[in-house]
Amino acid sequence: MKKLSIIIILIFGVSKIHANCTTGVAPQTPIVDSISVDLAGNVTICWQPIADPDLVMYYINYENPLNPGESITLDSVLAGTNCYVIPTGFNNSDIESVEFGVYARDACLLLSPPGDNYTNTIYLSNTFDLCVPSITLNWNSYDDFTSGTNVLYKVYVSENAGPFILIGTSLTTIFTFLSINQGSIYNFFVMAVENGGVGPFTSSSNDITLNTNTFYINPTFNYLYAATVVDSEQINLQFYVDTAADITSYRIKRAVSVSGPYTTVGSVSAYPNMNPLVQFVDESDVDANSTYYFYQVEAINSCGTVKFTSNIGRTIWLKVKSDGIIGTNTLTITQYDGWLGNVQKYEIYRAVAGIWESSAIATIASFSDSTIFIDDISQVLEGNGEFCYKIIATENPVPHVGSLPQATSISNESCAMHEPLIYVPNAFAPMGIYNVAFKPILTYPDPTSYLLQIYNKWGQKIFETKDLNEAWNGRVNNSGKMCQVDSYVYVILFQSASGEEFSKRGVVTLIN
Repeated sequence: MKKLSIIIILIFGVSKIHANCTTGVAPQTPIVDSISVDLAGNVTICWQPIADPDLVMYYINYENPLNPGESITLDSVLAGTNCYVIPTGFNNSDIESVEFGVYARDACLLLSPPGDNYTNTIYLSNTFDLCVPSITLNWNSYDDFTSGTNVLYKVYVSENAGPFILIGTSLTTIFTFLSINQGSIYNFFVMAVENGGVGPFTSSSNDITLNTNTFYINPTFNYLYAATVVDSEQINLQFYVDTAADITSYRIKRAVSVSGPYTTVGSVSAYPNMNPLVQFVDESDVDANSTYYFYQVEAINSCGTVKFTSNIGRTIWLKVKSDGIIGTNTLTITQYDGWLGNVQKYEIYRAVAGIWESSAIATIASFSDSTIFIDDISQVLEGNGEFCYKIIATENPVPHVGSLPQATSISNESCAMHEPLIYVPNAFAPMGIYNVAFKPILTYPDPTSYLLQIYNKWGQKIFETKDLNEAWNGRVNNSGKMCQVDSYVYVILFQSASGEEFSKRGVVTLIN
């Protein structure tokens, strides 16, 4: 019954309107000012009102996507209305550009003539590049403003449900967004503004939402913790990496100057649950005794792109030069570079005849570039004449990623050789208080090669020993009768630790 009443009312209304028909001229085709999609997905189409005294209503039509050219009426609105909303769910603006048009009908049941008044929505889509990362927005052009095709497109974004802000404009239908905070959720839409951005009419696209958790995660740190010399042909590197990042490998690069060029000496592959403190040993044509090296580490993702380059670390280089005349070794030390906390101290360690002393012989403060340290070894008479040194640098305590402790770095080992020195007294007094025995003083001999012989003036051998610590007490073979006051010939033979032969012949006087 209710349905029948509505039909009667409609018939009565049409008859009444038809009865008021005056001009008998079909109304003009409405001019569409704009069509926009709002954030809820509703499509709003607006048109210019028609100045026709017989105007009754407007029809909202769309083109049949299955039969292009066929117009299908979606709804109608009474005259006096110049905008219509097609609700979300009744349009496909979120998956394609949709077309809508407006026709007018007057009291004489005359329709506005057919024409090309269908207007497309702007359909916004995107592609993204995992490697950059970047989001590229693409949309179809909006060419239905009555002012023409001079259109400026404004691009808006909302981050994590925040307010929309304008991030750029374009005269084309493409825009690339690079300012990505990984993990954020972004919402985009594009607004076309007629007259090159002056307006007044605009048309907005659908909005799209992107979760950047799908993008590669870039590292937030990559720290070269220490570069230390293992031996003359090996340098050990430790670097601390962000294992939460999408990194496939770490490339190790080396140079002999801080400004480069840097060459690749190796790489370390990343893998799940790896230890963030990574070890790498550089054995690629290393000569740590001849120079220092600069290192840096590049974090590389699966696209082959370097996403984070570490700080630069420089190894400590030590050179030693001996002075046998005054009995010193001069150490030239280059600084360690690259620590977050800089260097707190350098400790100098020494080995005599291959045996390292248990504690540092000296500690020096940090310095710039290089410094000199002189080690007086004139009182170190034992050993084979070889003195080796190494430097251990310690970092100042500062907060590190991963709560890393103070770092240390060890230099190369550098050695100096001292040739043996011989001191022979020219007299001794067996029956006196001082100098009661004759014994040469030698530095750095090979004790197994030592020989001391004493001869009288008739050429008779009266004493011989191969014991480096045994002295002649003035008696024949150190046990017979005391020799007379006289001059005696001595012969000293030995080899240095390196195998070089030494000999000395002279005269010593035995006195009372």
